[in-house]
Amino acid sequence: MEYQITTKTCALIGIGEEETMAVEKDSKTFIPQKATDILKSNCEYYGSSLEGRLKGSQHQLGMKYKLPLIIENSQEIIFFPTISPKVVGCYWIALNNIKEYRKNGFYSIITFNSGLELNIPVSYESLENQIFRATKLLLITRKRQNKLK
Repeated sequence: MEYQITTKTCALIGIGEEETMAVEKDSKTFIPQKATDILKSNCEYYGSSLEGRLKGSQHQLGMKYKLPLIIENSQEIIFFPTISPKVVGCYWIALNNIKEYRKNGFYSIITFNSGLELNIPVSYESLENQIFRATKLLLITRKRQNKLK
């Protein structure tokens, strides 16, 4: 595994066919891998598969596209894509690190808990929809875990 996603990871940004920038609370790291490969290896590291996680999200949400992804359950590390994950410029955003978001013309700005801001090339409405999907997945997961207690 090239890069380990933790609670400090704010975003994974595809910047080339085989390169991703990992944005953390206090640093940026360039990784010579696709974002989806990083997500795949991290799902495996935390005990699942990317395919299994996506299938679980699809089942829980009843949706098929731009699905949020639970990377690690106990720490509630959930990422969501801003556009189709097949597109090189897809941003994968960590739900739990978002402090606020706002419109910036045709784009959106996300402010993370650390104060770091990212200008995201996606409309405010699309970003908000993805945040709602990821939040819904988080709430469904919490509810199911609480039933087990």
